[in-house]
Amino acid sequence: MTTRSYERLSCPIAESLALLGDQWTLLIVRDALFGLTRFEQFQQSLGISRNLLARRLKTLVETGLLECRPQQPGGRRNDYVATKKCRDLIPVLMALGQWQDKWSPHPDGPRVVPRDQTTGRPVRLRIRHADEGTGVKADAVVFSLRDNSEKAGSAV
Repeated sequence: MTTRSYERLSCPIAESLALLGDQWTLLIVRDALFGLTRFEQFQQSLGISRNLLARRLKTLVETGLLECRPQQPGGRRNDYVATKKCRDLIPVLMALGQWQDKWSPHPDGPRVVPRDQTTGRPVRLRIRHADEGTGVKADAVVFSLRDNSEKAGSAV
C-alpha cells in the first residue's frame, strides 16, 4: 500500500512493506481484528480522512486481507471483516506491541494485552527452532539468504 517500489529487492520483508508499510494499513488491520467492521467505526477510531480510508479499505479487500459484506441484502453499505489472511497478521501486531512495550513502555503498563480466547490467559510471542520447537533468544537470530543458507548471515 506504500507508494515506494521494492521490486528490485528480493525480500519478503520488502514485499510485505509494499502492502502493509503505510501509516494506516496496520492500524486498520488492528481495528478489524478488534472487531470493527463498519466504515464509520474505522473512521472514528483512526481520525483518517474518508477518502483515504475508502482507498485503504478497497486495497485491503482487493489483497484479501478484508472481506466486504453487505450490511443488509441489497443495501449500499458494507461491513469489512478480517479474513484468515488478515488474522495471520496477529503475530506481526503482537511482535510490534511487545517491542514497543519493551523499549518505550507506557507509564501505566501495556495498553493491549493479547489473551487466549478460551482461557483468557495472557499470551506472548516466542522464537523457536523450526524443527524441534525449542526456544531461541532474539539476539541469537541471524538472517541469511536461501542460496547461502550454509553460511551464517549477519545479525540484523
